[in-house]
Amino acid sequence: MKKCLSVLVCALVLLAGCRSAPGDGPAPSSAPAETPEAARALTRDEVERVNKAFASMEDGGSGTRATPVSGFFTSRYEAPEDLDFAEFLRYFPDDGTLSAENRAESDALAALPGYPWGDSVGDMPIHRIPRASVDEALSRYAGITAAELADTSGVPYLEEYDAWYTFTSDFGPGTFHCVGGEAEGDTARLWAAPGEDGSRAELTLRKEGENWFIRSFLDSGPDPGRTLKGFLSEWKAEEIGSVSWGGPNEDPAAEVLAPMVRASMERTVDHNALTLNGSDTDVVWSLDVYLGDKDAGGWSGEDAVHLWAGLEENLVEIFAGENLPRGRLFVEDEALYQFLRTQNDRPDHIDRAAYASYRDTVDAYFDARRTEAWDGGFSSWELTDFFPVAENEGRNAQVYAMAAAYRADPPEKAARMLAGGMYVDSTLRAHGLDWRPVYLLAVDGRAVHVTGDGRAEDVDLTDDGEAEIVAYLPGNARGVVIYDLSGGKLTGLDVNQTLGCRGSDYAGNIGNIREEYSNCIEAFFGEDGAGVSKIYRYTAARTLEYVCGLDEALRR
Repeated sequence: MKKCLSVLVCALVLLAGCRSAPGDGPAPSSAPAETPEAARALTRDEVERVNKAFASMEDGGSGTRATPVSGFFTSRYEAPEDLDFAEFLRYFPDDGTLSAENRAESDALAALPGYPWGDSVGDMPIHRIPRASVDEALSRYAGITAAELADTSGVPYLEEYDAWYTFTSDFGPGTFHCVGGEAEGDTARLWAAPGEDGSRAELTLRKEGENWFIRSFLDSGPDPGRTLKGFLSEWKAEEIGSVSWGGPNEDPAAEVLAPMVRASMERTVDHNALTLNGSDTDVVWSLDVYLGDKDAGGWSGEDAVHLWAGLEENLVEIFAGENLPRGRLFVEDEALYQFLRTQNDRPDHIDRAAYASYRDTVDAYFDARRTEAWDGGFSSWELTDFFPVAENEGRNAQVYAMAAAYRADPPEKAARMLAGGMYVDSTLRAHGLDWRPVYLLAVDGRAVHVTGDGRAEDVDLTDDGEAEIVAYLPGNARGVVIYDLSGGKLTGLDVNQTLGCRGSDYAGNIGNIREEYSNCIEAFFGEDGAGVSKIYRYTAARTLEYVCGLDEALRR
């Protein structure tokens, strides 16, 4: 079987239209026979090639249309000669729709016994499918022609035009999405994801001469081992490539999650789906588990298992991507439910003494955020974080990180008031309303600035040995405020307001700026894509002095 891979990959890309490359064909007759090998599983790359070769739709120039191969997936058959011809042609690419210009052809068609499509041309779209097109598809993909089909009745045919005719006003070509397969000798067996009962569509290809042909398209029988429940009952930690959930905590270990899910399969229950319509069964907590190589650079939802939980105690909904067994399971499992519900819980981190010193400023900020969010839809807030992250002992300046969680009335309302990176904990407190970290800047024990993006830099802008504090504006605003403690008096200069610019930044954050300009301020004027940046120097007189354009300040 050592030549199987190269020949099979070629076949799966172009099927019967692909000839084996030199060196890929059978060994000379004088060579000793190869020892048969066990079936080899298709690689992920080969599966992708299969799905490209068997794509059911393509761009037809004027819109999406069915591909010829899609007809092979509209019925089940043990041999291609036995496929359902009417279903094969139902969405087959046509040679045009009959119109008033095709009066003679339309009249001949209407004269056929049992003509079902109205009395006049234009009553409905009638598609012409020439025998030549049908034979080309059958020959390319199955190695036969229409003359070899067991039954072509049921589709109107005009001998003088050598064409069949169909009427379809909808669009539903046959599909086959391969999720795996195996190759052995001159045979390749491919399969789709299992259904809820474990059955699955299986496509068999066989190499004849130098070409590969479709030889059957069947449904396997129900198999409890291929159901979602059967799959998860045997789930192993090493099958998990990545786990993704929201909130501040680390992703759970596969070694913890896999046995918990396995155990929950013993507690499946009948239940209606969790919803997103505002009921008590809303999806509130979710966990996405991606299967595959742990070192993979990216993850696909096609190979993911999804776990959902809502406000209905101890109930978890589980379903999977299209490469895995279909269906949805509900489990009544307290351990798994609490695992999901508490995924975002963590202890509050509050320096109580520091908070007491700046309570008025902190409370005023979060009072305003609660009022403006959802038009005051949150009823209260609770401090979750207030602790020092930076300080300058010489200047007696500190920076504190701060965050709050918000409650609604009733509490479950908060779960329907989330946006962006927000989430709720197990007590239904909403976190992450400030999607960027919020910091409080304090100097000499006085709160002087609240910044929303987490940066306040201690920089000697005037080169006098005494540092100024460059604080960044909160939220999405791009701008800086310069706090100066010179002479024992604190002053604040808002660069955007002072210069009337659209945005500002500390020039030292520009990676390729020349050193003599790095201790300056950048100001941006104009609109995105059409503006200009200029460099200003902050002076001992607490003013901004123009230096040059940004282009001149950059290293060239």
